[in-house]
Amino acid sequence: MTATYTKAEAFDDPEFVAWVERVIAGAESRFETDQSYVIKIDNWFGQRWFRFSGKAQGAFGVCQRRLTLPPFVPSRVMSQRRFFSEEAPPPTRQRLHVRQRSGENLQRYADIVVHDASVFWYSGNTRKNARGSLMAYVLTSDGHWPWHVGLRKTESWHVAETLGISRSELDDVEKSAT
Repeated sequence: MTATYTKAEAFDDPEFVAWVERVIAGAESRFETDQSYVIKIDNWFGQRWFRFSGKAQGAFGVCQRRLTLPPFVPSRVMSQRRFFSEEAPPPTRQRLHVRQRSGENLQRYADIVVHDASVFWYSGNTRKNARGSLMAYVLTSDGHWPWHVGLRKTESWHVAETLGISRSELDDVEKSAT
């Protein structure tokens, strides 16, 4: 699947967006994904979103063993793009982030909602913030591989933190871009 996954805007740092593009393309190439969603979130989001499922009783943050979609408020979603290969049947159109009660978020399991797709979330407003995020649920033969990467910009962009993926694995994914 060859595509332009991101949609850069004036408030996005072009170097960050190019890096996100390479990493997504590398993951798609390496794992031969037939379908993916790429979601742009309005601002930086930290590692607390990694495996975050929602809140129980409206107050307690929950990270479940079974992977759920992160409960981003729909107003934070700047864009959602969907990609699929010619071999894959066109998926039904669905918004991945919907307005609902917090407890309902705990039931939005990745293996049901996006069972046959990879999902990538990246942050917008990176020119001003000098911080960026990329989170992924990469579909592999063993199910979804969740990971989060936080970047900071000093003179140039650098990886500041990773969860669920090592730096060498991240380098390998990026190098897989065709």
